[in-house]
Amino acid sequence: MKKLFSKPLATDFYRRNTIGVAHELLGKMLLVQSDAGFRAGRIVETEAYRGDDPASHSCRGKTPRNLPMFGEPGFAYVYFIYGMYEMLNFVTEPKGFPGAVLIRAVEPLSGVSLSTNGPGKLCRAMGIQMLHNGQSLQGPSLVVSDDGFRPRRVLKSPRVGIRVGLENLWRFFIQDHPQVSRVPQNRVAVAVRDSA
Repeated sequence: MKKLFSKPLATDFYRRNTIGVAHELLGKMLLVQSDAGFRAGRIVETEAYRGDDPASHSCRGKTPRNLPMFGEPGFAYVYFIYGMYEMLNFVTEPKGFPGAVLIRAVEPLSGVSLSTNGPGKLCRAMGIQMLHNGQSLQGPSLVVSDDGFRPRRVLKSPRVGIRVGLENLWRFFIQDHPQVSRVPQNRVAVAVRDSA
């Protein structure tokens, strides 16, 4: 892994309430080393999912697919959807209580030539594959780090593509960022104040 940025975020960053982690991941760096080479992007859009959330994969208990959500925080949970897209999540909460943050969009910074304004597009552009499922976010293939960037204004809205849990404003994004998903939820977003 190229050492272009600061050291990886500590595991304790993820061992907290998923909603707060989803908010605070905005602006952090996602670094990926794969067969396709080194790629880097800045996280600009996230969604939170918890075990007590009817929209979460984990709401009905453990399955072979969602098992990483119940494991140690600070690991990747990658799943395949619609027969064509990988989706990248970061496991949160203390071990045993399921939680994960879906990474919905990044700002391309290095080695990325495809669009990244959506979770499936992001994975394709960043070289994220099912082989990344269960890997540590402290390397060697995946690293999440903090280079000191702080978003000027963050908005929150209902999440995208779900039918339940719509009352939860657990989607977070950097206002007016061109890589944020273009979805109807943007029109009802509100500013995040002191906390998520």
